[in-house]
Amino acid sequence: MKKSMILAAALAAMTAGHAAAQNYPERAITILVPFAPGGVVDLASRTIGEGLSKKWGVEVIVENRAGGSGFIAATALAQSAPDGYTLFMGEAGTMTINPSLFDQTPYDAEADFTPISTVTDTPLILVANKEAPFSTMEDFLAAAKAQPGMITYSSAGVGTLNHLAPEWMALEAGITLQHIPYKGGRPAATAVASGEVDVSVVSYSSTKPFIDSGDVVVLSTASGQRIAPSPETPTMQEAGVPNVDTSQWTGLMGRAGTPEPILDQLNAAVQEVLADPAVAARLSEAGAAPFPSSRADFQAMLERLRGQFATIIETADITPQ
Repeated sequence: MKKSMILAAALAAMTAGHAAAQNYPERAITILVPFAPGGVVDLASRTIGEGLSKKWGVEVIVENRAGGSGFIAATALAQSAPDGYTLFMGEAGTMTINPSLFDQTPYDAEADFTPISTVTDTPLILVANKEAPFSTMEDFLAAAKAQPGMITYSSAGVGTLNHLAPEWMALEAGITLQHIPYKGGRPAATAVASGEVDVSVVSYSSTKPFIDSGDVVVLSTASGQRIAPSPETPTMQEAGVPNVDTSQWTGLMGRAGTPEPILDQLNAAVQEVLADPAVAARLSEAGAAPFPSSRADFQAMLERLRGQFATIIETADITPQ
């Protein structure tokens, strides 16, 4: 009797989920963005929003709720109904770094969110000032091993991806670097171009003007494979630093508990939007590329990066400021 009641309840839930998906979407959808307008996360949100609106004929509202290390927007998603009408554009900080960086967060990145699809990918590169005594990855690693803690690197701030990526590299390479935090990615890129610091791991797009001017030289990429804008540049793995594989990605998230058919619908729609050559061209102007994925692959990526960043934060004893 009890078993039959459980089966009946499960069947009823499944039927309700399919019914909801058949009518989805019936009204406006909101995409929450954890940053102010401008930048790749905002662009990814608006690109997907416009594509979904065009496909489904409903309004898609992009709502920027900046501040609090992404807490404000993420908490709003965590408190929303699991119906597919409130979504969240996640990125490395909110989804894979904050859970280990902060002792407490007002949301649970694993329990409150469910992945839909990755959206964009912006490669990270290791660059050095043109006057630095090294111009290749091999020479940089040799210099860092010969002078522990003497080579400086800039970041967009404590606990940012631009901070953790160099620490990941240092951990894998067995070297020690000196961290100099700045307030944002552009100041961090400018710092290495001006010679205030020796190196930095920054996005290719933010550094391209300094690459073109010759103020910095590219040593390697942080991605697991070479990147189209600089195919001659080796990956860190190719240069002898194992395991490092990260970039500035964005990904669409839903509220945990959203019916599976709706999540599948959203995933398929995102794939369709990102397949449009006009979308690829628009993203390329900001230094990003379409980065579609299955829900399962997105989940696997999140789990891998959460585990890796937790190790880095603990090993390097990184605390928020």
